[in-house]
Amino acid sequence: MIVRRRRAPADSTASRSSVTAFGGCPYKTAAGPSYGPVSMRWGDRWHIDMGTLQRRIGARAIRHAVVESAVHKADVAENNRRRSLYWLGVEQGLEDGHHEIPQLGGGLYFVRDRATGQFQQVGGADLIAKMDDWVKQKSWYYREITDPKCTGGKRWKKTSSKGVQGMVVSCSPWWSHLIFEAAQNGEAEKIKELSREVARELQATLERQTRRQVLSVQIHFDTVNLHAHVFSTRIGDDHKLLKGTTKRLGLIGPWACGVLRQGDGGAIPRESTNYRTACRLVERNERRTGAAPLDWAMCKGVDAVCLAMFGASPRLTFWMRVYAQGLPALCFTRLLALQTAVGREVEIWQRHVSRHRDYAPAAVAFGRAVNGGREVQFN
Repeated sequence: MIVRRRRAPADSTASRSSVTAFGGCPYKTAAGPSYGPVSMRWGDRWHIDMGTLQRRIGARAIRHAVVESAVHKADVAENNRRRSLYWLGVEQGLEDGHHEIPQLGGGLYFVRDRATGQFQQVGGADLIAKMDDWVKQKSWYYREITDPKCTGGKRWKKTSSKGVQGMVVSCSPWWSHLIFEAAQNGEAEKIKELSREVARELQATLERQTRRQVLSVQIHFDTVNLHAHVFSTRIGDDHKLLKGTTKRLGLIGPWACGVLRQGDGGAIPRESTNYRTACRLVERNERRTGAAPLDWAMCKGVDAVCLAMFGASPRLTFWMRVYAQGLPALCFTRLLALQTAVGREVEIWQRHVSRHRDYAPAAVAFGRAVNGGREVQFN
């Protein structure tokens, strides 16, 4: 028998890498989410989005980017349903990490204007219309191919392409709690200005490091971790690949970004294996590309904007301490649940095997790795 681990579903239907790094969820009351120290509960996910990749942006992903859209609401409901079917969801009952803060609304949306090339803040319907147009324009490019019949032996061929890609980057959980607390305390306009700065920072970082063209940034307030979607392309306005761009973005992945944030924030020891492994991934990427990993640079950029806007404060220290205190409890609780579930499954399988063999297995042994899983032997 081969036992495989299943990847948790993404928040939207677009293809996305798995998300990592432990996060927290405020306890929900009848009056809405509570951010007090007594009501803090860490249970909605193992992970928070740190720097995930969407390989192809299509019509549904565009509509998911608008929090108020019917597609976004349907995706959230379906994701919550699917998450409850996975092992930890069945054992513990994972909470919904979404919330509503009326002072902020669903999100802020920015898109590149085709005429001026400048970013504009637009409403949800305008974002959908403009991004549909961008995706249509970036769905093909001219590729230089060899053709002996042509002068110079080469010619340009029109080639279909998945021209627009996306990334999702979040604030650190302590910044998210501080931000939403400030919004509920009458500083909603400051949070919206922060979001505009975050959008500018993400655009500048991605374009500087990859030479790609950023088409849109959407800031979402609908989850307990403030996050941004960034749509970009390699295809220029002349339908040729932008000079200096490659397929490789230079990513270390959401797990490494999350662990680095945890270590830098003091939530895990820097001597831990996880933190040292994440640092090695950064060093390997820097040797290959000559620059810091794109996703880690974007994560640091977002947190730097938050620090510049709010500065160090007792409330920030408080939320960092709450996170650091909640993380071990979350890990331990999940590990105990997993241990209990595994023990129960082993007993079930032992009874099953004993009914179908001449002897009852004395032990369960794990053998070689096969196709991403682990061989299980009954001895």
